[in-house]
Amino acid sequence: MEHGAVENRSDLRAAPGATDPLPAAPQTPAHPAAHPTRTPGPDTAAAPGHIGTGWAHAKIILFGEHAVVHGQPAIAFPLRKIGLQATAAPVPGPLRLTVDIYDGPLAHAPARLGSLVTTIESTLDLLHHPLEGVHVTCLGDVPLERGLGSSAAGASSIVNALADLMGTELDERTRYELVQTGERVAHGSPSGLDAYTVVTQRPIWFQAGRVEDLEVALSAPLVVADSGRPGDTHSAVAAVGEIRRSDPELAADYFETIRHHTVAARADLAADRAASLGAHMDAVHETLQILSVSCEELDHLVGTARAAGAHGAKLTGGGRGGCIIALARDRGHAPQLARALEEAGAAQTWIIDPEEFTA
Repeated sequence: MEHGAVENRSDLRAAPGATDPLPAAPQTPAHPAAHPTRTPGPDTAAAPGHIGTGWAHAKIILFGEHAVVHGQPAIAFPLRKIGLQATAAPVPGPLRLTVDIYDGPLAHAPARLGSLVTTIESTLDLLHHPLEGVHVTCLGDVPLERGLGSSAAGASSIVNALADLMGTELDERTRYELVQTGERVAHGSPSGLDAYTVVTQRPIWFQAGRVEDLEVALSAPLVVADSGRPGDTHSAVAAVGEIRRSDPELAADYFETIRHHTVAARADLAADRAASLGAHMDAVHETLQILSVSCEELDHLVGTARAAGAHGAKLTGGGRGGCIIALARDRGHAPQLARALEEAGAAQTWIIDPEEFTA
């Protein structure tokens, strides 16, 4: 989830223990350039007949929704069970884009695909390739507007495909920066959490533009359930913003509550304290309810998960639709929990096994 726009699918400053440094957080001056600066160099071209390919996974936010854009920490996991596959093929003529909602010249792509258009142009510019002669496709199974990072995953897969087309390897930071150019178009002032989580394979701790690898020893699976209702990040952000404007101290208290549970959850993840972790998930969901970020469908699934024996459950992403996450008791319980959620109306579910976030 990033705050400021609905997701579209084509559809660090360094700190101890931190990974590659990232651009400053929204509270500090952002990148002065609209996209990564192109350095002087000759234009490049793809090898004849070669088609570039790229893939990027989805993500879940375990803790920190909404609070993260106000400087509070967040915990996010890659969701590698689903992703988006992109190709980049050399063609004569202008740039073309094929996604599930559009097939045609890049210059005529609808406004809702503006983030992908910006990502494509920025990546080609960085690779010293003319803004012509490439057909980009991006398709996959990351559901649209569900808080799973579909816009960031689409951008990341396209960056990877274009780099592959040109025979170039981009490091993690460069890929992050290119994805973030598109995220700024999609979301205004994104925290960077989505952009970083879709380009890394690791669970991360993210705060104010700083990223650290997260120690995770959790032995219980997570279950992600899609409510079937598209998320409405715009209205959720507006609701939180209204609370901040009308009662800044109250909003600060809510963000501090979320921060407290996020910090405690970090320790629980490292120590495999599933019951305690679940209690923190429950508490954060209740806080997000108070902030008017949840909705009837999400609350129903959270209640179903708890009744089915989950250690805890909460919404994930921007809210007012989208998905929930629930912490199963053990591997045997996870399929039962997923089944209960589907019987309660979940459109689909995914089980995240422990090795996926402890590897």
